[in-house]
Amino acid sequence: MDQLTRDEHIARLTLPATLDADTVALLRGACVAVAEEPEVRVLILDAPPGCWRGWPASLLPGLAAAGLVGDPFGPLAALPQPTVAVLRGDVLDAGLELALCADLRVCEAGARFGLPGVAAGRLPVAGGLQRLARAVGRSRATQLLLGDPIDAAWARDWGLVTESGDDPAALAGAVADRIAARGPIATRLAKEAVARGLEMPLDQALRYETDLTILLQSTDDRAEGVRAFLEKRPPEFRGR
Repeated sequence: MDQLTRDEHIARLTLPATLDADTVALLRGACVAVAEEPEVRVLILDAPPGCWRGWPASLLPGLAAAGLVGDPFGPLAALPQPTVAVLRGDVLDAGLELALCADLRVCEAGARFGLPGVAAGRLPVAGGLQRLARAVGRSRATQLLLGDPIDAAWARDWGLVTESGDDPAALAGAVADRIAARGPIATRLAKEAVARGLEMPLDQALRYETDLTILLQSTDDRAEGVRAFLEKRPPEFRGR
């Protein structure tokens, strides 16, 4: 799979310029491969601007028949490793739904975010409404759903993106480097605690978080972190 590359602990998936059934199949296959690779600590998802503009108009009548209704981008959201999306150009409709499946998002300074399909009489069909509300809250999600697209500065203020600039790929690379330098087991467990805990009552989520903390205590990486702290040196995590 030429679109999926790896540099030490960082994997990078570059999607085609068109968001269609083939692109979704590529994404799903890459997510399976990354999930099974313990050496990968973070995935960068990149794509040309066309991919982030959503489904092609010619594909819209046949979305259900193509299996693109429901949660087609779910494997990205379910990855155990943290993910960073590089957003180029306008991020609209299904492109926004795809972006919302990443843990972190960086974008070009001139990017816009929105769901213009609603004004044309269509609803998001790839889980976007649910993930958008969880990402920015009910009020802001409704505002974006019923209003005009927002710019990058507004999206950053909302927490929809973490950074914006003229070179989003470089920004994403710097973010990925920082993530890859951390303990991979602790990072994965922390992501799991947040993702699953949101769906639980608070008391149950607290117990689940405690269970994950106890699990972490038994790892070599946890012991290495303690040793490195006592010896005043950078830790050398090995993911076990």
